[in-house]
Amino acid sequence: MKTITLYVGLMLVSVASFAQTTWTVDNRPGTTAQFSSVQAAHDAAQAGDFIYIHPSPNSYGGLSIKKKIHLRGIGHGPELANGEHAILPSISLSRNATEATNASGSSISGLEIGTISDQNEFAFNNILIQNNRITGYLNFYQAYNYIIQGNLFNSTGGFSIYFNSTAHANNIISHNIFNMVSNTSPTSAIFNYLIASDTVSNNLIIMNFNGATNTFFNNCLNPTMNNNMFVLGTTAVISSITANNSTINFQNCLTFDYGGGSVATLSGTNNLNNTNPQFVTIGTPSNPGFLYTNNYKLATGSPAIDAGSDGDDLGIYGQGFLFQMNGYPFDLPYPKQINITNAVVEAGGTLQVNFKAEANVKN
Repeated sequence: MKTITLYVGLMLVSVASFAQTTWTVDNRPGTTAQFSSVQAAHDAAQAGDFIYIHPSPNSYGGLSIKKKIHLRGIGHGPELANGEHAILPSISLSRNATEATNASGSSISGLEIGTISDQNEFAFNNILIQNNRITGYLNFYQAYNYIIQGNLFNSTGGFSIYFNSTAHANNIISHNIFNMVSNTSPTSAIFNYLIASDTVSNNLIIMNFNGATNTFFNNCLNPTMNNNMFVLGTTAVISSITANNSTINFQNCLTFDYGGGSVATLSGTNNLNNTNPQFVTIGTPSNPGFLYTNNYKLATGSPAIDAGSDGDDLGIYGQGFLFQMNGYPFDLPYPKQINITNAVVEAGGTLQVNFKAEANVKN
């Protein structure tokens, strides 16, 4: 327990320089965090505050965000803490009409989350969803200037990002891994209702199953679509990157089927059709399905190097983005080693601890 308390102290030092106030949440018995409930911490916080959520084997339950709040977890696949991390099954973007506050300007990072939705309650803007693991999907009605970046979508549901209509604008979806492992709905797709002002770039989209339907885009109208990779696992059998009721112009994108099949040529220009991206490590035999031990960087000689519309690499490490396989937030240091040198301490004595930490910019 003493180790955990010191760990939190390290986190608070880094956050305090730019946060108005930092609140801590831990739902494990016997901890010294300020709250055991994320919702209670949110309700006590002021707009602009940070809430640090400790790793735990127990779910933290759902959260309704009604003010500008910054949520931080340790990461969705941490190397320490016995792999434990903070899990929220649902987050709802909302507003508090009485206090005239809403979720606009919030940021969410380093967590495992089931779904994030806005309930068609308000036109939210400037939301950052970064470096999380999404096990369900994102469901938005009025989303403006969102950045959805660095996340792992490990979905077994029907969609990954679902805009309910064209009533949204200027959203950036970049540098994510979409690992589709099953699909049970005949009307599902990875993306729904993307529009011309939306940008989808430098994502790795893995279709890792052979289901009844394998639609990638549904009701999408001319979003910017560049520098993405579409790769198929060895059991995924599809003939094209399907775009139901959609118009997609692919620019500088790549397709490849590790099962040996051929994918229909993408519409657009400068695409690398049926071209092996040559990742550093994705197992033997090769299978792109997500594993924390995989390395999706490009090996020397990869045709995807410098093949982007911006002259940079295709995929999640393009544009110099430091994709975090473990989901570490960029603005918190991560302890690499914690040692207690005097395990037995008399009452009123001093506990001696040595620790090392790194900035979360692992390349």
